[in-house]
Amino acid sequence: MKGGDEVYMSKIMVVDDEQDLREMINLMMTKEGYETEMAEHGTDFLEKIDVFQPELVTLDVMMPGLTTREILENLKEKKSNPKIILLTVVRFSDEERAKILKMGNIVDYVTKPFDLEVLMNTVKKHLDNNK
Repeated sequence: MKGGDEVYMSKIMVVDDEQDLREMINLMMTKEGYETEMAEHGTDFLEKIDVFQPELVTLDVMMPGLTTREILENLKEKKSNPKIILLTVVRFSDEERAKILKMGNIVDYVTKPFDLEVLMNTVKKHLDNNK
């Protein structure tokens, strides 16, 4: 794009160890016009975040390697400070949900299996809050 015609699109990182799901979410975000990057586990995410600097991350809770808590702890040392939407197979009580939303950068969660439209609406809700 040239000159004043530039439109800034938010950056989203998709972190999931399931390749099919990661690619499906990434494709959906790209079609919506977001700039995306993918990571297949927590260490991969932490290695890429300072270069990519996403505003928002979809983060699978159950992945090999680092736990969600370890990822959030390591994130404190990074330049980037993205909002995080957890993708989880676990259903949370209201009390558990309140605890989760107090952990670091987590702004929301979506329960697997999820409807792509639900995930997209959740992403848009939290990115629109930036403006």
